[in-house]
Amino acid sequence: MNPPGKKIDYLEALRFTLAFLTMVWHYYYFGPRGNHVAGAALSGFPIRYFSFSVEVFFAISGFIIVASAINRRPVDFLIGRLVRLGPCLLVCATISVAAGLLFGHRPTLQSYFASIFVLPLAFTNGADWSYWSLRMEIVFYAVIFLCACFVNIEKNILRIALLLLAYDAIGIVGSQIFGVDLYGSAGAQYPLDHYASFFAIGMLLYLMLAKKTLSWGIAVAFVVALCNGSFRCYEEANRIAKLVNDVPVGLLTGAAILLVGVAVFAVCVRSTRSTRLSSIFSVLGKTSYPLYLLHQNMGYLLISFLETHFRLAIDARVCVMAAMVLLAGLIALYVEPVLASVYRRYLARLAGTGNLLVPRVASTKRSFGDVE
Repeated sequence: MNPPGKKIDYLEALRFTLAFLTMVWHYYYFGPRGNHVAGAALSGFPIRYFSFSVEVFFAISGFIIVASAINRRPVDFLIGRLVRLGPCLLVCATISVAAGLLFGHRPTLQSYFASIFVLPLAFTNGADWSYWSLRMEIVFYAVIFLCACFVNIEKNILRIALLLLAYDAIGIVGSQIFGVDLYGSAGAQYPLDHYASFFAIGMLLYLMLAKKTLSWGIAVAFVVALCNGSFRCYEEANRIAKLVNDVPVGLLTGAAILLVGVAVFAVCVRSTRSTRLSSIFSVLGKTSYPLYLLHQNMGYLLISFLETHFRLAIDARVCVMAAMVLLAGLIALYVEPVLASVYRRYLARLAGTGNLLVPRVASTKRSFGDVE
């Protein structure tokens, strides 16, 4: 396991892989089938399940975010989250809006301002379709923030995970047994009930893999999380299948999707002894977030433009994917760090917290850095 404050190398590589697979899914499966992008669609296993990269992202967030909240004041945790999300959102939303205006797609000013101010994304759509997942992330951050205001996060990880699982289970029972959406319109605005179990899985894996803690309570909670998550994967796979006229899947397929995702995640909770590999994985991890933010709407527009105006010798989608990775890498390495420094100083001053780099107290320690 990593020393305190150090990123987990293979998780960084996994994050990039997940973002890339999501892009492949949009360009080669969902986009063509939904008439959002030109080109032939690929079908069948495994590409139709690449969309579940997002659910694995949520599990990673559960693992990392709960670790980042330990031994931090709630306001410091909140500032860390805003610094992590805000700079890339400012840059990527601006680029996406500019590309949309250039290629004839006019996003609303509301979606743009919601994106650059981050927190409004909990209430409304952003400048790109892919921002839907940020709503879930922000709601999860709010849950951890509120918990940190009242309890010791490190001592209550299992209890918080159980609350998320209970919330999800109530939604499943209500819809499947009673045929009632117990969360009503709130479920449409805050659909964390469909994804809460994935965050809980990450939190429980943190207890088992990082804290090396296992009890009957954790084991039972993990089994419940796997059951909830399997059902949600089954439900989501069939929702997408209906949207794109693909064949439905069974409940066992949902379980298999989840187990593969959890297994890959668990295997990646480790680091490498190679300094060079560690540096490469770090760059890939940094690139994953802007790649996810940029790729969907702007990618669709670029692919359609290239297919319409140029006769390329290769699939335009390959060119756009390469361009997206390059642009995301440039943002992650050269733009985001500068903006993040400005954001941190401004938010620290605004919150009256002073220098956030001053150690808390001698007796506290951090399990992982602010790496998500």
